[in-house]
Amino acid sequence: MTDAAQPASRLPLFFQRRFFPMWVALSFGTLADNTLRQALLIGIPAGIISVPFFANADNAIPYIGALLPLAILLFSSVSGQLADKYETSMMFRRTKFMEIVLMSVAALAFTFGNGMLAIAMLFAMGAQSAFFSPVRVGAMPKYLHADELVRGNGLCNAGLFTFILLGYTVGSILIVRENGGGAVGVALVSAALIGWLASLNTPFAAANDPTLKLSFNAPAQTVSMFRLAFGSRGVGPTLIGVGVFYFLSTAVTVAVPLYGRDALHADPLVWAALNGLFAIGAMIGAVGAASLAKGRTGFRFSTAGIIGAGFMSFAIVFVTPLAAGTPAAPLSLNGLFSSTAGVTLVLLFVATSAFSGVYIAPLQAAMQRRAPAPIRARILAASIFSNAAFAIPGSLSILAVTGNGVDPTLVFAGVGSAMFLIGAVMVQRGRTLPAGLYEEALSASSLSSS
Repeated sequence: MTDAAQPASRLPLFFQRRFFPMWVALSFGTLADNTLRQALLIGIPAGIISVPFFANADNAIPYIGALLPLAILLFSSVSGQLADKYETSMMFRRTKFMEIVLMSVAALAFTFGNGMLAIAMLFAMGAQSAFFSPVRVGAMPKYLHADELVRGNGLCNAGLFTFILLGYTVGSILIVRENGGGAVGVALVSAALIGWLASLNTPFAAANDPTLKLSFNAPAQTVSMFRLAFGSRGVGPTLIGVGVFYFLSTAVTVAVPLYGRDALHADPLVWAALNGLFAIGAMIGAVGAASLAKGRTGFRFSTAGIIGAGFMSFAIVFVTPLAAGTPAAPLSLNGLFSSTAGVTLVLLFVATSAFSGVYIAPLQAAMQRRAPAPIRARILAASIFSNAAFAIPGSLSILAVTGNGVDPTLVFAGVGSAMFLIGAVMVQRGRTLPAGLYEEALSASSLSSS
């Protein structure tokens, strides 16, 4: 049973109160984050946004990509404690209200052309995400039954990547328009307001540990979180598996504008479209994971997904020269979708991300099932910390491209190699672990302890 009693409903899970408000709050927060981030990532290399502290504006891009995970890394030790100590719906409301405040400041920064303040607000939104994320992922085992968790994570990931796509689209299109900064600001505040209104309808769910004594000793609490995570059976490997995914996905999304400009010789709308294709593929993969894994943990699909993504990544390397434009005649969005090589590249981007979406949802669900209830939010905060810790070097690794004139296409070769390695490790673990370890969290006996 779930931790929070839920009345029976004939509505599909997606539309039930125990899921839909949480999904809306997550999705529109994602829209706000990615509209802000993409407006910066497109505006800087296109010369629309000035970053005076960087002699080479391109070098700002990897650092901007690292800001959100850096903030999450700094605040996760406290946020996990708060999510365990306080009632869930109250935490939803407060974290989403703070998002309205921050997006209002970011809106002013874009409206008045203050690029450095906009970058500062991106960091602040990372801090807000650090407090929201343990609440959201910790709420799912309270609101959902154990055999609904893979489906719930798949639906959340589908919303996540759909609204990442919308954020990419909105941020990219608005920032290049005349007076685009003001339009970006309106989009940011609107998304934050919708997320907060949804949070007002999230169901009550009791605190995991209301007697928990808060500690603000970040290093000690970080160590404690990881001790809890790796001391809980089956949590550690899934935590690492999710973290590695964030390393690879961050590296790719940060590299895409450079890849679009220097390898494809394409215009800025194509750069935005490529990241959008990743979001579409991830949405498809997340829905696929939710459908394939009903009543199962989905680990076999997860293994197949990461291997498939590796093949697609290498295929991108070989197709890129065939689809590319030239510096004198840049590849346009119409050109991308009107040539055989361009359409092939589009399909490869979607397929790479779709396979990755199939990989990630079962791992997320496994952590939620296996984490003991009294310490669940702190374990999930450790995962969020881990994701940020992996994402930061993933983003900064692109300095090897910006600082050395390396062909950005090689990023896809490196990512594909890493995916093959992950797949090999998962195949080996599937052969050597005791039979039934992956399935035990769905059994009635283990539900009583989770």
